Amino acid sequence: MLESRDINAESVINQDEYSWFKMHYRNFKSKTVSFVEEFFKNFHRIQWSSSQKVFKETCFVLLITGILTLFFYVIFLFMWLIT
Repeated sequence: MLESRDINAESVINQDEYSWFKMHYRNFKSKTVSFVEEFFKNFHRIQWSSSQKVFKETCFVLLITGILTLFFYVIFLFMWLIT
């Protein structure tokens, strides 16, 4: 009787659902969605009435974008060292 329960439990659980790729893909997808939501919340938070504040926010965004671009460029440039 115990063996029949094990077989039934095994057939109910889809092993493909718990694969490494699918679990990390779901995690990455949920984190990406929350990042985009937070990005738009912060974008709406900018005070557009003051041109000085808009300029500061724009410079800040461009600086962070430049740093991230440079970081990923260096990572891909030296990929042969990492692998």
